[in-house]
Amino acid sequence: MLKRIIKLKVLLSLLSLTAATSWAAPKYPAVEDVQGAVSLTGKDGGKIKLTTKTPLLEKALFETSDDSTVRVALDGVRHFVVQPNSAVLLPTISWEGGEAPVLILRSGSIRWVQKENEKPSYNTVLRSDLYEFLPPAGDFIFLINSPKAYGEVKVLKGAIEFSALNGETPAQAKAGEQVGFQGMVEGGEIAYDVLLKGKKIPRGNLTPVTKISDKELASFDSAEKKRQAQAAQLAKKQQKAAQAAKKSGAICSAPSARFNECAWVKKGSSCQRRRCNANGDWAEETLLNAQNASINCKAQPVVAPCDY
Repeated sequence: MLKRIIKLKVLLSLLSLTAATSWAAPKYPAVEDVQGAVSLTGKDGGKIKLTTKTPLLEKALFETSDDSTVRVALDGVRHFVVQPNSAVLLPTISWEGGEAPVLILRSGSIRWVQKENEKPSYNTVLRSDLYEFLPPAGDFIFLINSPKAYGEVKVLKGAIEFSALNGETPAQAKAGEQVGFQGMVEGGEIAYDVLLKGKKIPRGNLTPVTKISDKELASFDSAEKKRQAQAAQLAKKQQKAAQAAKKSGAICSAPSARFNECAWVKKGSSCQRRRCNANGDWAEETLLNAQNASINCKAQPVVAPCDY
């Protein structure tokens, strides 16, 4: 009986280890485009330079500079673009399906785009110091300036009911319009009225709904076209690099590898292993346990024969 118990414990340990070492990261959320220098702070608190290859696990804080942006897809229906000089936090990213149910706009602005007539795979709440709601389908620019207690939405496509946090009187804004909330600052912080059970309502008033100028609308359109052009240029450059790698015997790129070789890439305190498949794609993404991470992962990607 004792031998059976010991065998069962060993079997359970092996199954647990196999599960830990063969877990594959969900497809979303995914970094689709990075322009300029963008930093990512993950669950371990370490800040790294963000690329389109960086997986988003458990938690992600995006911070952009004067001339940088990052586009992140939450699923096949919704994506957001963090604008220059902004900070956006996904405080929780599930391990199982990659759901990010909350998006916090800490500072600056984001462009939220959601396809019409298509249902998202789950709901995501947009939060800031001054407003909180489920963004509808459409194309919007959301802004927050906490030091000045000001929040705003610009509607490029679609329509929205905009109100202050826990506010009862919304303003209706449609395509080509903008509306904001001007709060109050007391002691260097946003002033709130605190109601029962800690419910907070910022002091202040909604601004009138006004038209977005043609010049500003054109600037948003121009910025998006510029981002798309830069993304296309980068994709072309990567394609050329991949073709050059294939001539040398490699069929996978970034990093270069031959068929059935594996790449180990350090991701914070973890290690991600990928295999170069027959199509020249990096596949079978696996997050390794801490022991394997310390053995196989280095500061730069390691390419070698697969260990399985």
